[in-house]
Amino acid sequence: MAKKPPVLPLKEVMAALDKKDKGWYNRLTPEKKKAFSTWMMMRYASSVQGCNAANFLFMVNELVNKDFEDIYKYPELQWLLMSACGTGKIEFHPYIKPPNSRKKKDKVSEFILGIYPHLNSSDLELMLSINSKDDLKEFEMRDPVRSTETAYNKISLIF
Repeated sequence: MAKKPPVLPLKEVMAALDKKDKGWYNRLTPEKKKAFSTWMMMRYASSVQGCNAANFLFMVNELVNKDFEDIYKYPELQWLLMSACGTGKIEFHPYIKPPNSRKKKDKVSEFILGIYPHLNSSDLELMLSINSKDDLKEFEMRDPVRSTETAYNKISLIF
């Protein structure tokens, strides 16, 4: 089975953005307008290789991302703001992998998150990297919520 071409080619969108083509969105067919995703285009637009990288990152953040909750219902306005970020010449926009929220958690991570549920994934990784297994065992032994014997048995099973 042949692979279906994308409804809205990324190269076409980024070229229009780079050239500051303000009328590009209005010329799209209704099908292509429906396929236009501002969030995805912001990710690509803010990622540029070369001397204009900082400019694109700053402009996309300040013009489009900063007040996105106010303009999310107006795709034409979103496009006009995005097109204002271009430099007038075509740039290379590399792929940025989207964030992955599906991380497998081991029992040690689940234990730490049970005590500190507010930790995000980077804080959890930092805590696990700076503490040894013995430190974590001692930490659980001092946990006032759990009894000493139960806590020690649980952490011993984890390690």
